[in-house]
Amino acid sequence: MEGIVWESVWVAVGFVAFAALVWKRLSGVINTMLDDRSSKIKADLDEARTLREEALDELHQFQRLHREAAEEAKVILKNAEATAERIRENAEAAAKETIKRREQQATAKIKATETAMINELREKAASLAVASAAQIITSKLDDKAGLALVDTAAGEIEKLN
Repeated sequence: MEGIVWESVWVAVGFVAFAALVWKRLSGVINTMLDDRSSKIKADLDEARTLREEALDELHQFQRLHREAAEEAKVILKNAEATAERIRENAEAAAKETIKRREQQATAKIKATETAMINELREKAASLAVASAAQIITSKLDDKAGLALVDTAAGEIEKLN
């Protein structure tokens, strides 16, 4: 049995030697493959990190632009409100001025109408008084009294001049 043991030992030694040679040859290839894969993974991670940083930069820039646009919109809105308020105030002032001017025109028309009516009433009253006086004088006065009245009126006219 000693021969079988020695054969088994040599088979085992041969297998170990074979495995060692295969391992030595393949370990370099496997290490190279693993190193290449590790490098590729590292490059992918670096690229992912770079893309993430770029995305964050873009996000921050977008957020900044959004804030600026919101602030600009607020400024535009405030300016529009101020402009609308000025327009409203100007329209209100113009309306008040127009109302005041129309009130003055109406007041002037009323006064002119009152004056015209008063003058017309005076003219009618004067013409009625003259007509009444003429009728009374013609019915009550005789020639002698009429001449005395004319002389008195002529005297008063001379005093006025």
